[in-house]
Formats: sequence, structure tokens, C-alpha cells
Amino acid sequence: MASYEEVRRSFSWSEVIRYLDENPLDVLTSHDGIAVKRFTKNAMEEISFSDLKRKALRLALYLKEFHNIKKGDVIAILASKKIQQIIVFLATLSLGAIYQPLFTAFGPEAIKMRTRDVKPKIIFCQDDQKDKINDAILFSKFDELLSYGELKEIEKINWDDAIILLYTSGTTGTPKGALIAKRLFLNIYVYMKYGIGVRENDVFWNPADPGWAYGLYYGIIGPLMFGKTIIFLDEPFNPERTMEFMEENKVTNFAFAPTAYRMIAGTVKKKYDLVLERASSAGEPLNPEVIRWFMDKYNVTIKDHYGQTEVGMVVYNGWGYDAKVKIGSMGLPALGYEVDIIEDIIAVKRDSPGFHFLGYLNNPEKTKESFRGDWYLTGDNAYKDEEGYLWFVGRKDDVVKVSGYRIGPFEVESVLLEFPAVLESAVVADEDPIRGHVLHAYIVLKSGYTPSEELKKEIIDFVNTKYSMHVHLERVDFVDKLPKTESGKIQRYLLRKK
Repeated sequence: MASYEEVRRSFSWSEVIRYLDENPLDVLTSHDGIAVKRFTKNAMEEISFSDLKRKALRLALYLKEFHNIKKGDVIAILASKKIQQIIVFLATLSLGAIYQPLFTAFGPEAIKMRTRDVKPKIIFCQDDQKDKINDAILFSKFDELLSYGELKEIEKINWDDAIILLYTSGTTGTPKGALIAKRLFLNIYVYMKYGIGVRENDVFWNPADPGWAYGLYYGIIGPLMFGKTIIFLDEPFNPERTMEFMEENKVTNFAFAPTAYRMIAGTVKKKYDLVLERASSAGEPLNPEVIRWFMDKYNVTIKDHYGQTEVGMVVYNGWGYDAKVKIGSMGLPALGYEVDIIEDIIAVKRDSPGFHFLGYLNNPEKTKESFRGDWYLTGDNAYKDEEGYLWFVGRKDDVVKVSGYRIGPFEVESVLLEFPAVLESAVVADEDPIRGHVLHAYIVLKSGYTPSEELKKEIIDFVNTKYSMHVHLERVDFVDKLPKTESGKIQRYLLRKK
């Protein structure tokens, strides 16, 4: 396999653009075989690429003729891991409209917040979510909409046209509506080929919910782009079930969120007969202890990847080239991207053809704050080592000074995870009149461990000995669960408010 340096030197955006420079529907559906397999507890359903395209064109005609949907209109959908979601997405693309996914864990107020900036022309909804939305088109009526013929003329979409509206997950406050251009397709192609490293014979599974960026970008669009079967397991997340499902379906390439990997490593005792060869993690940094657990148990390295809703995956330990993995690092800049550290923050240069962020909907101030000239600032603190690898420190709002040292929560949380009783943790800073701040850990214990003052002292001593005395971890609280966004990211700002 060629080295990262060799692949980076030979990489050409023009080849990727030529490959993808046709209508998106053809890019995603001109393949043979099964496009989607959806599993539930009692059944499995599937649809071919050709049937997926046919149904998308039929739905597009209905939307155009009966609802006057045109380029730039927003079509929203409240659903989770349903084939209808993909049909709606492809129909939306065919009309040049903007697709807005809504997560099924949202309550009515969260949905109102995300549909207030621009009112969707239509909202599709799976039937068990209908009480949350007025005047939605229910999935039980879906087949009736496909009986009017097929759309004959697909709307042309330019590279800078908006195709997706996605609200950020709200790790630091109120979610913002990010408008995403068709250039996203360029990012997805590069990430699937060089980050995920998807191969012709791979059974690829990304269980992330398609109501969020990682699940939509790389769990739906990415597999379709490469002619891979999308796998939906439409069940609540369960660590044992996830491992069992990978065993049953002979998954060779897997991508999921750090929270899921931590839960698997912290709770699964049975040894499964996996054929897994490649595993990727994205959403938050993955703790080194979890990476070591998977290597010890299954001889698989989980490679850490970094990205955002706004810019997609832009830094990673890629599977599509040869580069050493530094455990704890998010890796190297994606091919075709310039990524650097500005004001201690990860910055992405927007002159890359794959840069697809158009701005925050109805929020020009936040959009302006996100840029320094030609650089988009992610809001994530990191540093770059002498070999160009990037290392995550924490969200800008989470990084504090303790006795003059800059401390981010990730390193301390990773040390905590090495303590036998700790299932997961979140570290925040409490103000201190002498040292500026001291660190405060909120900890979820593994089954079989009981909270006690003695256990708190053991944990504090463990961190101060294992990591460094200067971090001043002085407070520990045991909690049943940590506050998280619907996509599983820890909301430390809520803990700071306590």
C-alpha cells in the first residue's frame, strides 16, 4: 500500500470532480445489486438500486406536481433507519430541493426549534412519530404517492447549491442550522476511499443514525456512492446485540461513535467470532484504553477520525494508505485539504473543492465568527506535532487553565477510563480562587461497583499518580448517566452549570 505522503502528492481533485460531475441520482443509484437491507427484531427487508431509483423518481414527480416543490425548497423527514428515508432523500436531490433530517428522539419543542428558521414545504414522518408534527405525510401513505409516474427531467444541481440542512448537535449550546452544498459529495468520496478505506468485497456497516451528519453522509450517501449495501439495524443500541449482529452478518468494515465503542469495551464479556478487519471511530476522540481493548480482544485497531457537520471528515488515521497510527491522535489532514492550528483551534482552509459549508441559516453573525479570512475555525482546541499529526485537546469552551497549565478534558477522561470501576466519565472545571480552576469528574460506574467516599479517593489518587499532580482532580461525583446530545456527544456545558 502506498504511503500517505505518496498518495497525497498524487491526489487530484479534478479526477474526483469528473467522476462525480453528473446528476446525483445517477451517482448514487447506477449500480447493480441490493442497495439497502433493513433489519428489525423479527424481519428483514431489502431494495435494489434500480427499485430505489425508480421509487425516488416516482416520489419526485408527486412532490413536483402535487406540492409544487422546486429548487431550494426544504423537505424534512422525521424517521430512523427506514428505506423510505433514502427514497425521500433521493427524490429531494432530483428536484434540487434541500433535505432536512430530524432525529426521532427529538420532542416537539426540539423539532420546532429546527423548523423555525425556515419552514419545510413538506415533512415526512414515520407513523409512530406523528404526534410530534402537524400535517406530516405518514409512511403508511407512502406507497400511494408512487402511482403517478416518474419524473422525466432531473433538476441540475451546481457544486455550490445547497442540498442539505442539518442542525449541529448542540455540544456547547443552542444548535445551529448548517447549510451544506453539493460539494459534500467530494468530501464523502475522499473519506470513504481513504478514511474508511472501503473495498470492493467489504461488508460495510455504519450504524450511526441518519438523522445526524455522520449517519447521513457516511452511512447513506457514502455506501450508495460506492455501490455498497446500506445496512440498517432498526433497534435501540445494545452493545451485545451490536457484536452479535457483526458476527451474524460477517461485517469486515465498521464505523461508529466513541460512546458505542466505550460501552462495548466496558460491558461485553462474551468473545464473538468476528471477521472484522477495519474499524473507524468519529464524533468525539476515542480513549486509548478502548483502542487497546479491541486490539487485545479482536486484533483490530480502531482508527480515530475527526470532522464536523459543517466540513465533514477532514482529519483522520486513514485506511486507504500506509501511515503509522499514534494512539490518541486524530491523525493527518484529509487528502485535498489544508488543515492547521490557528489560535490553538483546528482550522480548515475553505479553498478546497471539498469544502461544503455555506453558512448558518439566518445567523450571519455566527457564520462570520466561524472564519478568519480563508480559514474556517472549528471551535475545537488541538495541537500539531512535529510529524503533522493533530491531537485533540477539547472544545474551546471546555479547555481551562489549572495552575497556569492548559488542560482539556479528554486526556483526563482517558486516564479515568483505565480505572477498573469507571464505565465512562466527563471532566469539567470548577473555579478556584488560588489555582484558577480545579477539575471535577462526573463518573458512571460499571455494574458491580458501589459509590463511596473511599472509591472517590482511590480514583483521585489514581489520576494524580497516573497522569500528573498538576491537573488537580479534586472532585468526583457518581452519576447514573452523563448528559449527552441525541447523537451521543457529552454536553459538558450542562455539567458546568451545576
